[in-house]
Amino acid sequence: MSVHSQSTAPYAAAAAPEFPRHVVTAVLVSHDGARWLPDVLAGLLGQERPVQNVVAADTGSADDSARLVTEALGADRVLHLARRTSFGTAVDEASRTAGVLTPDDLPYLKRPSGWDPVTRTWHDEAYEMPELPHGEPVQWLWLLHDDCAPEPDALAEMLRVVDNDRHAAIVGPKLRGWYDRRQLLEVGVSIANSGRRWTGLDRREQDQGQHDQVRTVLSVSTAGMLVRRDVWEELGGFDRRLPLMRDDVDLCWRAHMAGHRVLVAPDAVLRHAEASARERRPIDCAGRNVASPHRVDKAGAVYTMLVNARGKKLPWVMLRLVLGTLLRTLAYLVGKVPGQALDEVTGLLSTLLRPGRILAARRARGKGVVDAAELRGLFPAPGATVRATVEQVAGNFGGGSDTDSGGSRHGAVESGPGGDDADYLEIDQFARLKKVGRKPGPVLFALLLLVSLVACRGLIGGGALAGGALLPAPGDVSDLWGRYADGWHTVGTGGTSTAPPYLAVISALSALFLGSTGFALTLLLVCSVPLAGLTAYFVTRPLLPSRLLRAWASIAYAFLPAATGALATGRLGTAVLAVLLPLIARTAVSAHGMRASGNARGSWRATWAYTLLLTLAMAFTPIVWPLAVVLGLGVLALRRDDITAYGLRFLAAVGTPLLVLAPWSLSLLSSPSAFLKEAGLETGTGSASALDLLGISPGGPKAAGSVLLLGIVLAALAALLRGERQFAVRAAWAAALVALAFAGLANGSGWAGPATLVYGAALIAAALVGADGARIRVAELSFGWRQPVAALIALAAGLAPVLAAAGWMIGGAAGPLERRDPVQVPAFVAEESGTRDQPRTLVLGGTSSASVDYTLVRGSGARLGDAELAAAQGGNSHLDKVVANLVAGSGADQGSQLSGFAIRYVLVRDGAPKQMSRVLDATPGLSRLSQLDGSALWRVDRQVARIMIVPPAAGDEPLPVGSQPVEAHTKIPAGGAGRVLRIADAADPGWQATLDGRALTAKTVDGWAQGFELPAEGGTLDLTYEAPFTHTVWIWAQVALAVVLVVMALPGRRREIDDDLPEEAEAVAAEPVAGEGRRARRLRAAALAEAEAGEQDAEGLQEQGLREQEETGEQPAYVPAQQDPETGPAPEAAPENDDSVFVPLQQYGEWDAQQGQYQDAGYQQYQDGQYQEGPYQGGQYTEGGQQPDAGGYDPYGYPQYQEGGQYAGPYDPPAYDPQTYDQNGYGPEAGQYGEQPPYDPQNPENPAPGQNPWPTGNASRGESE
Repeated sequence: MSVHSQSTAPYAAAAAPEFPRHVVTAVLVSHDGARWLPDVLAGLLGQERPVQNVVAADTGSADDSARLVTEALGADRVLHLARRTSFGTAVDEASRTAGVLTPDDLPYLKRPSGWDPVTRTWHDEAYEMPELPHGEPVQWLWLLHDDCAPEPDALAEMLRVVDNDRHAAIVGPKLRGWYDRRQLLEVGVSIANSGRRWTGLDRREQDQGQHDQVRTVLSVSTAGMLVRRDVWEELGGFDRRLPLMRDDVDLCWRAHMAGHRVLVAPDAVLRHAEASARERRPIDCAGRNVASPHRVDKAGAVYTMLVNARGKKLPWVMLRLVLGTLLRTLAYLVGKVPGQALDEVTGLLSTLLRPGRILAARRARGKGVVDAAELRGLFPAPGATVRATVEQVAGNFGGGSDTDSGGSRHGAVESGPGGDDADYLEIDQFARLKKVGRKPGPVLFALLLLVSLVACRGLIGGGALAGGALLPAPGDVSDLWGRYADGWHTVGTGGTSTAPPYLAVISALSALFLGSTGFALTLLLVCSVPLAGLTAYFVTRPLLPSRLLRAWASIAYAFLPAATGALATGRLGTAVLAVLLPLIARTAVSAHGMRASGNARGSWRATWAYTLLLTLAMAFTPIVWPLAVVLGLGVLALRRDDITAYGLRFLAAVGTPLLVLAPWSLSLLSSPSAFLKEAGLETGTGSASALDLLGISPGGPKAAGSVLLLGIVLAALAALLRGERQFAVRAAWAAALVALAFAGLANGSGWAGPATLVYGAALIAAALVGADGARIRVAELSFGWRQPVAALIALAAGLAPVLAAAGWMIGGAAGPLERRDPVQVPAFVAEESGTRDQPRTLVLGGTSSASVDYTLVRGSGARLGDAELAAAQGGNSHLDKVVANLVAGSGADQGSQLSGFAIRYVLVRDGAPKQMSRVLDATPGLSRLSQLDGSALWRVDRQVARIMIVPPAAGDEPLPVGSQPVEAHTKIPAGGAGRVLRIADAADPGWQATLDGRALTAKTVDGWAQGFELPAEGGTLDLTYEAPFTHTVWIWAQVALAVVLVVMALPGRRREIDDDLPEEAEAVAAEPVAGEGRRARRLRAAALAEAEAGEQDAEGLQEQGLREQEETGEQPAYVPAQQDPETGPAPEAAPENDDSVFVPLQQYGEWDAQQGQYQDAGYQQYQDGQYQEGPYQGGQYTEGGQQPDAGGYDPYGYPQYQEGGQYAGPYDPPAYDPQTYDQNGYGPEAGQYGEQPPYDPQNPENPAPGQNPWPTGNASRGESE
């Protein structure tokens, strides 16, 4: 028997439904959806405007889905298909089987008969009606998933839209969450050029009617899609190459191109569980094996874009898809989610590697009758997905999830307050202020930044930061990176020494700011104080909860003399260490398992984070490495019981920086005194006294200590007297003493700022722990000397950072560091140094004639990193001799000696001895040019160039050759045999020269310079420096190691499934009350009494329940833990006072045709009690229930959806309670989809046929009269 062998419309001839000319056939596809089918079937059968026909297709469900739909709809209305059948194929088969309903099948569509059987007379007015009084029937297919439950008026609202718009071909409802019934999932959907699914909704956006406008959209979801049957057949249904996802976008896109209209009807509401996308069930239709939703969605997105994009946009779409996939793949790998990275690549390649399918699909779609430009407004605006991604990343780093916006499911459209909402605006503003007050971290940073900007007013403006230990940075980031990565460094006479690694770090930071090296240096220096305070504030959270004490600690740390002194003297290394040190301390504690719990073993992720930060700090201030080694050995002594695990962590932490920073780090091991230096020039060494160091002051400009700083030292000493938390205090003091020892070592040969910074941070940590609860402890003691001393210590410790900040802000942060012109030589000299001759300048200085400092300058002056490179090269002995002869005033012509080093100018700095200038004035071969700002300049009276052709005869003049700073590519004339190409750079095997492609023989000239033998003929000269292959390979290896280290240090991205379950607040574990004071003893006593009372109450309740059970001989009405997972709770387990009535199941189409009524089918009780009405809850099935939900446990649900009561949300139905079922039941009086009594036509309260069977207020939508 076919599905049409019986009358499928439960109407009498005169009882036409609302919108009678629209004939709707519901197509329900089920696949392992027994968990949601009770609500889905109840929603389908409970429509205020019922469908005229229904057919279901079950695709090989492994649960009770087939049985549920068969019992609800009848066996002749259920198709059983293979398990791998796609959704589109199932809909095609179901719609083909259902066929088209005609007026012969639906009598109300035809003209009624004029015969009245009561009066047995004929009525002529019936003959005046047309044959089809409601018009030509319009056939519709209503597509339903087994996890989408329509509201009772969903179909009626969609039919109302199509009845008012004859051009509408596809209409979709508004989709809300399955559990959170106010959460919006979709109100129409679109697709970006990157393939991203775009809904224009915020994450977890609540439905407040802000999107309730009927409008044209690109697509609607297949869940609840109402599609005209002729359009469905015209388009050929869903594309068979889209087994599950993105088939909705493809179909609707094709409908638009065919000239049809796609609308969204927001008054029609469906609840959608999105079971496949949220991995609540397997996807079997996308291949031989179970597929990942991510891969299926990616492949569907790529296919949809490539087959529907217009020809002109296809290359751009292809580029966006490929680049977007690469970026997302890298992001997933960095986030340690290799599975999703593989899904991205697999989804893209599985489509691109089948071009035949794409071309065939494009040919089948044709050109379309609508211009693609007319649909442009239905797609996301340009840059919308990028903005959404940025907002999402910012929200993730900010710790908030509410700001995540619209990508695959979300975008940002928010309406302003209106009506009653405006009354709460002022209250909401105060709530925001209170929220800001509860999180003072950003406010603290803003205040510190303001103080820093005022203090650094002289360091903001034009020019470059320079002075003290800081050299000006190159103007371009590529130049800065070249100073690190190039094999040949143009410093002095040149060399191949290893560049300091902090140049690479600053290059990477500059790249983030569009290549501005000056801005990167300004950020690191000017913002070092507020950034140091911010990091200190956040890392002190585990030490104590008091925000006030943490704020004091962060301010005290930010204004330590070492931090302000580093800024004033341009000590970039100490400034960076001030920012990183709190983070290093925090990760070190976590890596070594030294948290407050004391028992947790350190994690490897924390170890790698500690290693990364230690590597960065070591690149700027090498002294942190030996500090870490000494402190790490101390931790190993404490953890000797687990020496293997912590030994491996120790080796990883101290060995990785040496590996990543090699070979520079190896040079430190060969010269241990280099550990005491830091980035930049050496200046201001050994200026601090022993008392200064003890008072946390390294000495120097803007780094002078204060007597009040001793208050911090005394507060840290007082912490040793505390009875509890001694481990934290003693650990801090151990770090402080080790740092103080290193400060003493560094003070003898360099600046002790980095070590005193560690010393001060450790003292602040100890004082912070000791100050926690100190007021209560001191108050408990009898009054004596302790109270005044404690008050004085607290006053000194509290005033020290405040006075330091005030003095720093008033006096200014500028010291030797200043904003100035980065050109260190006269302007014309700097300009001339860039010509083809590449001349150089010898800069002389010193305090006496017996001690002369000199620098061989190329270009406009020394730049960042040149100091370390020059020190690593060790100077040139030949140049030393030339300079010594020059300043000694031997009277000989020094021009030939200076020209050999390509020196054209000699500059004597201001402050040099006057005797030096008089000697140069009397030196033959030098001509004095000018004197500017106290500096004097001389010119060498000879032909000077970096590259010269030296003739074989001694009396002939050398011939200059044009060149670049390193290479040379030019033509040279012919000459005599025996010529030598002389380069004023140090000899090295890496120099290569060719003449017309023929290699020249290298030689060393004058004992140090690079030279090549030239033949008599001329030609094209090519001079290059070939860096060793090992150098190039190691640079790339360092980059790879740095990337790996960053990835290892980053927290892993949890593969979360964005569900509509309400976010649950984390339970806060009760902390033990420490201390021996009166308050602590009272709290412990109260907690102990409460725990004992709770145990007694629990025992009493359990005994009472057992006694009642023995007296009545009955089992408890609801014991989920004892239910059979196969059958669920038995029906007879309901309490005796339950007045609800079970409604027997009627199959679809078995209504009483004589009465012309249709049963109130809203959430009926189906046969055998296999499921009950109301929203799904675990353990509701009484027979054949779904196994995973037996016992009432929902693995995807939160407790409020399993227990109700106090855990229930504002939109949750009352939970099942066997003790109060008659009060909280699911009946209509409770405002829920409750059990309905059988229809009684004699009861006046029941609706008559054709009337609305639902009450005026729709409780499921939160409405009431």
